[in-house]
Amino acid sequence: MNEKEKLEEARYFYAEMIKHQENRKVFKHNLSAFLSAARSVMQYALEEAEPKNGGKKWYDDWMESNRVFKFFRKKRNFNIHTAPIDPRKHVKGHTTVVLRVSTSSHIKVTDKNGKVKEEREIKEEPKPYEGPKSSTKSESRYEFDDWEGSEDLITLCKVCIQELEKVVQDGISKGFITG
Repeated sequence: MNEKEKLEEARYFYAEMIKHQENRKVFKHNLSAFLSAARSVMQYALEEAEPKNGGKKWYDDWMESNRVFKFFRKKRNFNIHTAPIDPRKHVKGHTTVVLRVSTSSHIKVTDKNGKVKEEREIKEEPKPYEGPKSSTKSESRYEFDDWEGSEDLITLCKVCIQELEKVVQDGISKGFITG
C-alpha cells in the first residue's frame, strides 16, 4: 500500500546524493535517508503480502535471491542500530604539467679540407609561457569496502531502485501488494 510512496522517497534521496557528492556530510545524510526509504519499500511489501496465500514466500524469494537487497538491508540495519554509515570516498585524479623546452644548435665551420675553423653552440631560450604551468582534475566516488562487486555506491543505489521497481511491479501483478 505504501511501497510506491517509499520508492519515490528513495528516488528523491538518490537524486540528492548525486547532487551533493562533493559535500561529504550532506551526502552521508542523504545516504542514510536513502537506506531507510529503500528498506521501507520491502518492509511494507512484506507487511502487505504476508497475510496472503504465498505472500511470505514471494517476499522471501525476492530477498534471498537479490544480493543488492541483502546488502542494503545489512547496511540499513548497521546505520540504524550500530553507527552511522561512513562509505569510503575514493578520489582519482591526474595532473597535467606544461614543460618548457629550450633548444640549442651546435655549429661547426670547416674549410674545404675538413679542418675546423670555428665551433660554437647557440642556445635559444624558451619563450615565456602564458597560462597555468600545471592543472589538476579529480574525480571522486563513494564505495562500500565490503561490497563484492565493482559498482560504486551511486551505481549500487541506482541498481537498488531498479530492483525495487521490479518488486513493486511483480507484487502488484501477482496480487500480493497494492503499491
